[in-house]
Amino acid sequence: MLGTDEFEIEQQFNTKEEAVLTVKGYNIRRGIEYKVFEFDQLKYYGKCVQFKNGCNWLIRVTMRQRKGYWEVRNLGKGVAQRGLVKFGFKPSYRKVWMAKQKAVAHIYGDLEEFYNHIPRWIIEVQLYLPSTIAMLRTSQVRAGNTVDGARVFFHRLFWMFPPCVEAFKYFKPLISIDGTHLYGKYGGTLLMAIAQDGNSNILPVAFGLVEGENPGTRLVRKKRS
Repeated sequence: MLGTDEFEIEQQFNTKEEAVLTVKGYNIRRGIEYKVFEFDQLKYYGKCVQFKNGCNWLIRVTMRQRKGYWEVRNLGKGVAQRGLVKFGFKPSYRKVWMAKQKAVAHIYGDLEEFYNHIPRWIIEVQLYLPSTIAMLRTSQVRAGNTVDGARVFFHRLFWMFPPCVEAFKYFKPLISIDGTHLYGKYGGTLLMAIAQDGNSNILPVAFGLVEGENPGTRLVRKKRS
């Protein structure tokens, strides 16, 4: 998946194509052979070809017409079913999902802590690669009309590694920007500015972690500066 390992109920996609590509990529990585049973302008429904024969994977994504995006509405409940068989208790999907979130936080760390470590990460990278360019933008925390001066929210992050900047001098003077959506509690988009050499080899030039793809023009302006 683009930016995460598992699907979530109410997970959103901007377009049908994005939803379909995400499902395909997930199944390629997990080695799941699946079959699409419904696919039209309003819904996408597929499940494992071994469904009920040891595999409980399925997914249904539908178009939310009033909101203008595609959304995951149903997922296989294999974990809940195994709980019923093993313990005689079938937890709700929400309980299973919350348990998974706790397990992910235990293994990979808490998301809030990750954002708190970004300033330290910038300092460490710049110590190791002194010419690294990194720009962190935060936003104020407001409670009504009052600003909490002790806290800030992460807004955007832009960075460039010096070897990439130096290599760009020998590449075609053309930059393309691509982005991948980050799914989970906070979402966002990871942008990458890339260039090509004469043999069409790709060079990552700059990176940006932003709230959406529209700020891509800002990434270009940063690169030019």
